[in-house]
Amino acid sequence: MELTETLIEDPTTRTPTEGRVLVIEYTDPISIWCWGMEPTIRRLEARYADRVDVEVRMGGLFEDFGPMREYWTRMSGGRWKESVRPFMDAVASQHRMPMDVEGLMGSMDDFASTWPACLATKAAELQGREPGRRYLRRLREAGLLEGRPIHHREVQVDLAAELNLDPARFHGSLEDGTAEAAFQADLKECRDRGITGFPTILCVRGSKTLRVDGWVPWDVFDSRLRELDPDLEPSRLDITEASVQRVLARDGRCATREVAAVLGVPDDEAEILLDDLAVDGKIVRTEVGTGLVWEHSRDAKAANRRTSRRAMSG
Repeated sequence: MELTETLIEDPTTRTPTEGRVLVIEYTDPISIWCWGMEPTIRRLEARYADRVDVEVRMGGLFEDFGPMREYWTRMSGGRWKESVRPFMDAVASQHRMPMDVEGLMGSMDDFASTWPACLATKAAELQGREPGRRYLRRLREAGLLEGRPIHHREVQVDLAAELNLDPARFHGSLEDGTAEAAFQADLKECRDRGITGFPTILCVRGSKTLRVDGWVPWDVFDSRLRELDPDLEPSRLDITEASVQRVLARDGRCATREVAAVLGVPDDEAEILLDDLAVDGKIVRTEVGTGLVWEHSRDAKAANRRTSRRAMSG
């Protein structure tokens, strides 16, 4: 995806807390390019927490997926999924985040819009910034790692319950228009800023705004941040197995690329540490598509119990 960077004066952007950088992520829960930005976001939250604030806006990638489905259908002689799979595989090979492409395609038979998942995210955000962030991540995992139809209300409610959100408040926000109003405010902000592609990232310090359109690797993003503040450096973190365990304790399920981003090392170096912990039984390694995800053994057991309950209830 093409990258565009501009360093501009933008007095309409909310001024962040003095001395801090405000990073606004314009995103969509089911976008596979936005999934590729997760290592960068996790690095920001883990290594720049004392200097950077991260906020999220829903971009609503497809209000109506019909025209895109029809385009792919024409391109593939009536088999639109066959046209999409190579594209998804190519994206995954570029950003190196694991994806269950077959599972994702299998969940899209009745997929019509990304807006329901955006609305669900806003409903979660109405219970707090941190619950909203955790919910957005869980939506992405469910859709892109597990092949679940996150455009379905029952899946959205199930994920909210899994994260211990207030179920009545979550459901009420979706029914009474408050989530819709919050989502429409995000859409208006996108229109006002001319943002039509996702991910788009605005980094704001004082009156200066750095805009990055499209996916970039975490190390490239680090260098862009220093255009706003040359003294901005990540907090110190030793490259040890203990550090890897702390990353997983903080963030839960992580891809190799995400652990590497938080540690600030190449993927291969991170995978060596992860494999050693897996051999010792401290974490669990799972293959997803052409990539790997990792989590603490206790978290993996809890996830397996939830999967078993869903299978029995289905």
